[in-house]
Amino acid sequence: MTFADLGSAALRAALPIAIWGCAAAAYAAAKRDGRGLASARWSALLVFVLIGLAVAAMEGALITHDFSILYVARNNALDTPMFFTVISLWAALEGSILLWAVILAGATVYVAWRGTRELPRLGTTALAVLLGMVTFFLFLVTTPAADPFVRIEPPPDGNGPNPLLQNHPLMALHPPLLYLGYVLFSVPFAYAIASLVLGEGGDRWLVATRRFALVSWALLGVGIVAGSWWSYAVLGWGGYWAWDPVENAAIMPWLVATAYLHSVMVEEKRRLLRTWNLSLVIATFALTILGTFLTRSGVVNSVHAFTQSAIGPLLLGYFVAIVVLSVGLLLWRMPRLADSGGLGAPLSREAVFLFQNVIFVTATLTVLLGTLYPLIAEALSGAQLSIGRPYFDRVEVPLALALLFLMGIGPQLPWHGASRATLERQFTAPVVAAACGAVVAVVLGMGSALAVLTYALAAFVAATVAQEFARGVRARRALHGEGAPLALANLLRRNGRRYGGYIVHLGIVVVAVAVATSQGGTIEVEKTLAPGSGVLRAGGYDVQLLAIRPASEPQRDLVVADLVVSGDRTEARLSPALVFYPNATQAIGSPGITARPHDDIYTILVAYDSRSYAWATIRVLVIPLVSWLWIGGLIVGLGAVIAALPQPSRRAAAAPASRTGVPVEG
Repeated sequence: MTFADLGSAALRAALPIAIWGCAAAAYAAAKRDGRGLASARWSALLVFVLIGLAVAAMEGALITHDFSILYVARNNALDTPMFFTVISLWAALEGSILLWAVILAGATVYVAWRGTRELPRLGTTALAVLLGMVTFFLFLVTTPAADPFVRIEPPPDGNGPNPLLQNHPLMALHPPLLYLGYVLFSVPFAYAIASLVLGEGGDRWLVATRRFALVSWALLGVGIVAGSWWSYAVLGWGGYWAWDPVENAAIMPWLVATAYLHSVMVEEKRRLLRTWNLSLVIATFALTILGTFLTRSGVVNSVHAFTQSAIGPLLLGYFVAIVVLSVGLLLWRMPRLADSGGLGAPLSREAVFLFQNVIFVTATLTVLLGTLYPLIAEALSGAQLSIGRPYFDRVEVPLALALLFLMGIGPQLPWHGASRATLERQFTAPVVAAACGAVVAVVLGMGSALAVLTYALAAFVAATVAQEFARGVRARRALHGEGAPLALANLLRRNGRRYGGYIVHLGIVVVAVAVATSQGGTIEVEKTLAPGSGVLRAGGYDVQLLAIRPASEPQRDLVVADLVVSGDRTEARLSPALVFYPNATQAIGSPGITARPHDDIYTILVAYDSRSYAWATIRVLVIPLVSWLWIGGLIVGLGAVIAALPQPSRRAAAAPASRTGVPVEG
């Protein structure tokens, strides 16, 4: 049996089993039938195994260069390095849908065997929803629209992956993180739909899916940062975010999910915003499908997007069905979702969270408008319009600064409201820190008022986080007599959700400062140099061209500029290049970068003498603090991991009063 036969048979066997499992789970939820639930569980597990077998078959075909499979012939070649051969699984549309399906099937198995035990009827209904989703994606990969195992007469060699997808190892990280972030949010959505179907007005679904929502949000966020890093390191333009339609498709569900993670705390503490939280979950999941449609339908032009495909109408229909059915259920059940009270004073934690939510949703809608308006205009009038970076910067930057401000205020306010004395006690130190941050920005030469304001707000938020950690450590030391390091460790271990969230805030602060500094302080110089003579000076650095030389690797040819960079106690050798792949119509730029804590030296080979290699045009950018953008993303991921970890049982460490059964705070 060939890899094509094995993979195709596995997917076609999985489809009817998924349909059966969906029906069995629905029957089990409606009739409270244990045999139906058992059938659904085993169906979910078998579907996951079969899709996993198909993934393994595709990897086997890629590794062995089985060009009788169209996907392999289009996205692999005999001289493709093994690393890029393996990750070619998600290099094109059919493989990416297959990866999506196996992740979704894995999440479905978790719900089948864990969720249905903790909340049997709710989990079983959610299982039916998830198996319905799996059925749709199995339908995609078993029809010509996205079948990864289409057979052809094998050519002697394949085309190889898209040149941009085999030019940097970050391609092993960026797409899987995005897919995990997209797909895992299916679980909160499935539970929310199950809650509406069953008419439950409580928050059991919310508690059951809190960790899934946090993990998917974190994976999507880190995936976005990894994508920015990939864009910076591969595309050779010196930037990391261009408000590209596919970038926008990723940021929109992340923004709405961020709003949800904040407003969910209001529902847990005050039993408010129930309808709002359900709406946010529905919107987040719907935006993941909309992003998938934009990326895989060919309706947008982007280096990140796939080509025109028949899958577009199917994904659009799926998106419309999700929106119509979800909103219909929400409207039907709305009378049961009434809040148990009203919001507190304007200066209360719940009010600030609501303000944050409004800004997050506004930011999402403005990105959605800027992304879809050109497509709608072209569809209606045939006019090709472009909404570029100026629109997005003008709208999104003020909203981001407002969110940064509220990020510092929210954690310092109590629920219900705050007195004047509380406000003075909580905000004196952060306000002083904000003033110091503004002074630092001015001293560093930040000429933009927005950059100065960013520094001030970043210092404000950092001070509030430091204040919260200091208060928590002091409380533990007073109560338990612990040393500061032990108190901090126990604080994170026993209150990880709260203090992990504060670490996330610190990561956002680092990202904000890195963006403001790199955007406002970049120095760019371009000059034509001859090997061994002439110097390009940029930001205190001298750049000399040592040589222009051709080079050849198994899968590509290069023209390399050997540079030496000196200055500021630095001497580095960089080799920006133009890369020529057999299946590419033009050269791919490969920048030479040296990354340091306070700045990056980013070099680009713009042009060269193709006859005698007598000259080359070199562009040099000195970009301050840009490496801290990736560090900030890692800090956000670390904070999310801490927040998602299960807290230890508190009964063992509780005081004698805990014998009454009342939980004791760690």
